Amino acid sequence: MGTAIVAAVAALAGVLMQTLISDRRARAERRRAELAAAARGFLGAYVRFRGQQYRKIRARRAGRSDTDETIDARWTARDELTEAIGALHTATGDQELLTAVKKARLLVFALGDAAPRPGEVDEATVADIGQQAREAHTELEQAFNQALYG
Repeated sequence: MGTAIVAAVAALAGVLMQTLISDRRARAERRRAELAAAARGFLGAYVRFRGQQYRKIRARRAGRSDTDETIDARWTARDELTEAIGALHTATGDQELLTAVKKARLLVFALGDAAPRPGEVDEATVADIGQQAREAHTELEQAFNQALYG
């Protein structure tokens, strides 16, 4: 009788252990999938907002002011970037990664600041910040890859 009880307890412990391991793996996979989705969302929103900033710069070079449509498009892209950053904050607590995201966000904002008025574009700043923004994008792709796949 004692042997049967020990065998039953061992079997239950084995099942419990397997369940705990499976649950832990499933949670880790859900977190990884959530981070992957947030990373894709951020990178896409970053590219779209950067594109809107370059459209603003192109218009300023041509001496054009914003229209309601261009303002709306740029603010929509900015809102999407802000939402994507929020998703990243809920998907990871990796402060190094979030700091890199903040740096990229500040760069893309500064890009638009280099062309404040029609006919007024600081070309050196556009070139410098544009290069930094592209490098930040590449660095973030690599950081997300490292965070997701080690």
